[in-house]
Amino acid sequence: MDIYGWYSTEPALHAYVSAVAAALSPDDGSPAQYTCDASATPVGAYIAVDGHLPTFPDRDVALIWDEHHGWGMAIETHSGEDLLMVSYLGGSDPVPEPERVARFARRILDGAMPGQPAPPEFAAVPDLPRRLAAAAADADVPAQEAASAAHVF
Repeated sequence: MDIYGWYSTEPALHAYVSAVAAALSPDDGSPAQYTCDASATPVGAYIAVDGHLPTFPDRDVALIWDEHHGWGMAIETHSGEDLLMVSYLGGSDPVPEPERVARFARRILDGAMPGQPAPPEFAAVPDLPRRLAAAAADADVPAQEAASAAHVF
C-alpha cells in the first residue's frame, strides 16, 4: 500500500524533470544532470544548469523546483550554504511545460530577470503524479529521450 504516494510520484517526477533537463540542453550537447526527491514534502527537484549569470560569472547556477513554489533559478554558494534564489518563474501553474521552464532559464542566463523575486505559493496539487506525467508527455522532447536524457546524480 502506497499511503504517501511515493510509488506513483517518483517516476512521474523523474519523467517531468528529465523533460525539463532535455529542453535545457543544446541539440548537440549532453543533457543537464538532475536529482529528484519525492519522499519528502514538498516534492522537489534540482537541475544543474550549464552556464553562469553575467553578474556572477564565477558561480554555478541551478534550477530548483518544488510543488509549493514551482521553478526558480538559484546561484550556488562555495561553502555549502543554502542556494541563493535569483528569480521564480511564477505563473498560475506549479507544473509548467518543460519548454517554458527552459525559456525562463535561458533568459536569466542572458542577463534578463524574468519571473518574480518572491516565491509564489501554490496550493497543494492533489493529482500531482498525473500532472507531472502529463507535462512530461506533452513536452517537445520524445518520451524515450526525455526518460533517458538526463543523468541522475
